[in-house]
Amino acid sequence: MSEDTLWEIVDLLDQGDVVYFHRENGELLSHPDPKRWEYTEYEEQIEEVKTRVDAQPEQYIAIEPPEPKEAFYIMEAFLNNVQDEHLKRHLTEALHSKKPFRYFRTAVEDSAMREDWLDFKDAWMKMWVTDKLEGMGLKGG
Repeated sequence: MSEDTLWEIVDLLDQGDVVYFHRENGELLSHPDPKRWEYTEYEEQIEEVKTRVDAQPEQYIAIEPPEPKEAFYIMEAFLNNVQDEHLKRHLTEALHSKKPFRYFRTAVEDSAMREDWLDFKDAWMKMWVTDKLEGMGLKGG
């Protein structure tokens, strides 16, 4: 699998899509994850992708976005890289709030570490996808 394909999978998962990778030709199909998005809004797209996948189920590998528990772990792990005690405290409070994903994202995006966070999350997701693919007998980029 090419590095570009691997990054495309990471981007699609980050958007909240379920991704299907074709074992032979490397084609990627995706649709919004019905567990995350309103199904009826994307029903046509989801059904179109499922129809294509169902026609060759042995050829496609499904890769679902990380569960919220895993996404929360990424944010916690990022805190180990934060040296600024004020920001670290702010991000920790965000993680322990009623809406940790929203508040963490807002806090980090308003900080000087925004790019560090994006790089950290992307690297983690790339490793996560590579591990998933290798577990299914494919080699990542």
